[in-house]
This record gives sequence, C-alpha cells and structure tokens, in this order.
Amino acid sequence: MKLAVLGGRFDPIHTGHILVARQVLELVPDIDKVLFIPANKHQWKSTVADANDRMEMIKLCLEYKMEVSDIELKRKGISYSIDTIRALKQERGAQIFWIIGSDIVTEFDRWKKADELVKEATFLVFPRDPYDLPTNLPVGFELISGPNLLVTSFSGTAIRERVKTGKSIKYLVPEPVERYIKENKLYV
Repeated sequence: MKLAVLGGRFDPIHTGHILVARQVLELVPDIDKVLFIPANKHQWKSTVADANDRMEMIKLCLEYKMEVSDIELKRKGISYSIDTIRALKQERGAQIFWIIGSDIVTEFDRWKKADELVKEATFLVFPRDPYDLPTNLPVGFELISGPNLLVTSFSGTAIRERVKTGKSIKYLVPEPVERYIKENKLYV
C-alpha cells in the first residue's frame, strides 16, 4: 500500500487541504489513500481548537480514498513526523509519501531528524501560492505538477481571523465544517 500523508494542525481543515488531497490522488496514480493526520502539538505553532474538534471537522469532509488518523493525538506530546512515519510503516506496512507545501521546503532542515526522514518517506511538494519553488529540490523530494494544477493561499490563521471578526468563511472551508464551526462557536 502507498499512503500519502497530509499532516498539520487542521485548525480548521479548509478547502485548500481538500484540493491538495484530491490532486495528489489524481496526479500520483499509484497512491492508494491520502491520510489526514492532525498534530497533537505542533513543534512550532499552537492550536486553537481542541483535538476532538479538529478530528470531527476532518471527518466531515473526507472523500473517496481519504481517511483520518488519530495516531499523533494518541501519542500525546509534540508531534514529530519521523515518529509518525515509523509508526505508520510498522502498523500498516505501507510505503509513505509525505505531502508538504512548497513553503516548507526551505525550512525542512528544522524538522526533527530531517536527514533520516528522507530515507523513511518520499516528500511530495505541492506548490503553494505565493511561494516560489526551489530551483532544485533535495533528494527524496518530488514536485506535484500538472497543466491544470490548482494552488491556493488559504490558511487556517486567516480563516480563524475571519471567524473572529464576523466575516464569512463560505467556500474557504467545506460547508459541513463551516456549520460545525458555527454550531460549536469555534474561533470566536
């Protein structure tokens, strides 16, 4: 099995995340599934919504060949990709592809055990507007590309700020996620 992992805070999950997952499935035909993995605690950034809310929001917008895992939430503490990749390989016996935005490539050396990570997984680099792609990707990184690739600049930070200031988030998040945010009074 070939698993493409999309990790992050998902605070909240937004349309950009879903577009990335869909396009990875379309453009990398041998990927069996995209696995969304919300971080328990990101190593540099804090989360606003609790883990249960973030999991529920992801579940509300999963599509064919997409699933969510609570592997990092169960593990507690700071979520490190190296630990997650090794656990997934052991649990599922899967070949791991880790999806990252082009904005992450330049800071990849900050990741815990970055030199070992590229031996454990292939990193799929998805262009993210407005970040330029490096001219040469490091070994172990592959660019996701296609003639009709859709890229966004959506961010959880901007979405949370819109909610906080009473602005619409319609089309920025899937409709069930928008309802969940309103019903649970998240980010206000």
